[in-house]
Amino acid sequence: MFGFKQNGKADNGRNQASIGVQLIASLLVCYPEIYTVTYEPKDTEIILDFVVKGSPASHEEMEEFARLLDESVQTYHALHGGEPVWLAIDADVQGQRMVVHVKRQLSTMLRGELDLLTQLFRDKFGDNLQADGHNVDVLEPEFSSLQSNLLDQMLDTAQEQRIKERMIGMRDKDKVLVYNR
Repeated sequence: MFGFKQNGKADNGRNQASIGVQLIASLLVCYPEIYTVTYEPKDTEIILDFVVKGSPASHEEMEEFARLLDESVQTYHALHGGEPVWLAIDADVQGQRMVVHVKRQLSTMLRGELDLLTQLFRDKFGDNLQADGHNVDVLEPEFSSLQSNLLDQMLDTAQEQRIKERMIGMRDKDKVLVYNR
């Protein structure tokens, strides 16, 4: 990775920001079902937003789905030798759209967990789950592979180093934008 050096030392602040930008951008490229990603450094919390079109699910349906997500993530971590993890789910309804927020500690997040979460959302909401058409399957294979490998690397790095910048990544048509907030 390219970094600036001052007095013979790499600029850690810039390097950490770069790790955060790459992590968020790769998350959005590799998971077209995730609409926005927010990182809050205070709690090392990552928030994944999923957008569901159409009539919003009832409160009871969403409570049941939230339990399914939590149980599935906890089981995933137990099967992979991990401890129970913190997970919070809430939703905002805006007309005919519902935004579901999945909050997690970045330091314990695993790639397989992301696969599991997105699959559960696809299974539950089907075509009503808003997903970007520019997904990994239709992108140039070399670029897809690079992004997938980069995401794995960034998740590993984020477990070892704390990212100090507040960031948000979102989709804008066929682009992924990441901002420091």
